[in-house]
Amino acid sequence: MKVFQKLDDFLDFAWAQISRGKVDKKSPARNPTFVTSSADGFPNARTLVMRRSNRKNNQIEFHTDTASSKMLALEKNPRAGIHIWLPKVQLQIQIEVVVEVNVGDITIPNWIDVPTSSRIAYGTIPSPGSVLGSPLAYDYAPNQKRFAVLVCNIQSIQLLLLGAKHIRAYYKKTTNWQGEWLSP
Repeated sequence: MKVFQKLDDFLDFAWAQISRGKVDKKSPARNPTFVTSSADGFPNARTLVMRRSNRKNNQIEFHTDTASSKMLALEKNPRAGIHIWLPKVQLQIQIEVVVEVNVGDITIPNWIDVPTSSRIAYGTIPSPGSVLGSPLAYDYAPNQKRFAVLVCNIQSIQLLLLGAKHIRAYYKKTTNWQGEWLSP
């Protein structure tokens, strides 16, 4: 187990793990849990594929279908949570974000990068979450107009490293990521 004495080193380690999510398909950081609030106030968690991370801009990016329930949730409340669990290094990362939703022509460069085989996720008929008469009573209709890019602007990061002695820290954008140690 790594032992961190400096807050900056701990945050650097976490960002290295987050960044692996984009380049390493086997990294658990590639598929974090994304949490929004449902219309009735309950948390709604789902697994998404991380499409980009950018420490310089403090952003993480995902793609979604504009007809998905997360889009409705984000219209009502653009705040969301991201949870990443990395079992090999025993690190939990909790991230609070404000989500900017990009749709339309601005997403064409992203759409071009989506493999043809993956485009089926954007345009399912009927829309995601619709009631079906049988499990396969839907069709794929890839449609760039149903494609959205979720740019998650990070507001805070909380880290918990498990070990003989747990280590926990909290970093906020409002304090320029200075961080503080927390009791685990």
